[in-house]
Amino acid sequence: MSGRALVTGGTSGIGAAIARRLAADGWRVAVAGRSAERAEAIAAEVGGVAVVGDVADPAHDPVALAVDALGGLDCAVLNAGVIADRDLPGTGDDDWSRLLAVNVLAVHRQARAAHPHLAASGGSILLTASDAGVWGEPAIAGYSITKRMALQLMRCLAAEWGPDGIRVNALCPGDTEPGMVTTTAGRRAPGATDGWLTPPLGAIVQAADVAGAAAFLAGPDAARITGVGLLVDAGMRASSTGWQGEGPR
Repeated sequence: MSGRALVTGGTSGIGAAIARRLAADGWRVAVAGRSAERAEAIAAEVGGVAVVGDVADPAHDPVALAVDALGGLDCAVLNAGVIADRDLPGTGDDDWSRLLAVNVLAVHRQARAAHPHLAASGGSILLTASDAGVWGEPAIAGYSITKRMALQLMRCLAAEWGPDGIRVNALCPGDTEPGMVTTTAGRRAPGATDGWLTPPLGAIVQAADVAGAAAFLAGPDAARITGVGLLVDAGMRASSTGWQGEGPR
């Protein structure tokens, strides 16, 4: 497979793994992120281009920059996200503003910007949601809610834009290493697994596993797949054991 792809949040974790996998499969990749240093490093590694800016800023248009650099667009991987390590009572207005701005509004804005380019190329959109958007996780409640919103956005876009020849799907990773390092409040330390489930397959998901699923959904073998939120969680949500944390409060 070859094509032109934008990967937002492409400078670390799942985003960087997706950029590497798509490049290995022959895609030309625009690596988008807030850090110029990291974006340029990953872009150089994969033979792509760097796109720098904060997706929460409505004036920043990573799609336009990617299209200019790549000469068009065949896939928009809208992966940038933030998390708040807070339950609902502890989630403040500033947390909500950032969560909604990045996890929902920016995704819609970028999808809208990508629409004419993807309609012209018969391309696709891939959102990174979360297993926390499929089932609620009280410890990260605001994040969980916004990822549920992202899943519903994906379904609406798939229904609306299918007649334009655009497929829209979502990845729903479980606990992933290396995973999200950008946070709104608190920080999930890389490699920290305290309180994480041991899924049926015996180990948590690796970023490369999510990238493999992304490559499939972006590629020709998924030509008749749209409106799907694909769990990549090593079977974690097939288990009835639930979250291994503190008991009832």
